[in-house]
Amino acid sequence: MDFDLLALAALAVAVAGAVRGFAGFGAGLIMLGPLSVLYSLPAAVVAVAVIDAGASPAMLKGVWAKADRRRALIAAGAAALTLPLGTYILQTADPALLRRIAGLGVLAFVLLISLGLRWRGGGVPATAAVGGAGGLIGGATSLIGPPVILYFLARQEPADQTRATLAIYITVVVASQAAILAVAESAGGVAGWDAWLRAALLIPIYALGIVAGRRLFGLASPTFYRRVALALVTAAGVMALAG
Repeated sequence: MDFDLLALAALAVAVAGAVRGFAGFGAGLIMLGPLSVLYSLPAAVVAVAVIDAGASPAMLKGVWAKADRRRALIAAGAAALTLPLGTYILQTADPALLRRIAGLGVLAFVLLISLGLRWRGGGVPATAAVGGAGGLIGGATSLIGPPVILYFLARQEPADQTRATLAIYITVVVASQAAILAVAESAGGVAGWDAWLRAALLIPIYALGIVAGRRLFGLASPTFYRRVALALVTAAGVMALAG
C-alpha cells in the first residue's frame, strides 16, 4: 500500500466528510475526482460507498426527527432497486460518456431551479421515479444525489428538513450500493479487495469531517445552505461533463 497516496486520499476524504456533515450530501462529489486520479474510477466508486456507509452513524445523528422520512425512504428504496443495473453499466460501458450524459442532465435541472422552478407536489410515483433515476445514475457514476437533491430543493422546504431528508436518502442508498458492489466484487471483480481495505482505513477520518461539518451547519442561514447545495450540485454537473 502506497502511504503517500493514502495521505492524499485522507485529505480529500476529510474535506468530503465536512461537506457531507454540512449539506447532508456531496461527499461523492468531493472524493470521486481525487480518488479516481490517485487510483481508478471503480476504486473511487467503491471508496465512496464503503467510507460513507461505514460512517453512517455519525451522519444520522439528529436528522431522523427532522426529515421527510416517507419521501426519503421511498426515493432510497427505488434507488436501491436500480443500483444493480447502474453497477452493471459501470462494469461494461464507457464511464466518461456516462458521466458527460449525467452532467448535462444535472446542469439542465440546476438552471431550471435557479430560474425559479418550484414544485410542492410529488407523490409516491414521482418520488420513486426520481429515486430510481438517482440509483441508475449513481450505480454507473457514483452521482447518486443530484436527481433527488434537485427534487427536494425545488420543494422549497426548510433548510434543516431538506438537509435531514437528503442525509437519510444518501445514507440508505450508499449502504445499498456498498452491498451491491460487494456482491459484484465477489462475483466478477470491480476494483479489487485492496480498494476495500484502503477505504475502510479512511472511515474514521471521514467521520471526524462529518462532525465538523454538522457543527458548521448550525451556524449557517437557510439562504446560505441553499446556495451551497446548488453550488455543490452545479460543481457535480460540471465535473461530470468535463469527464
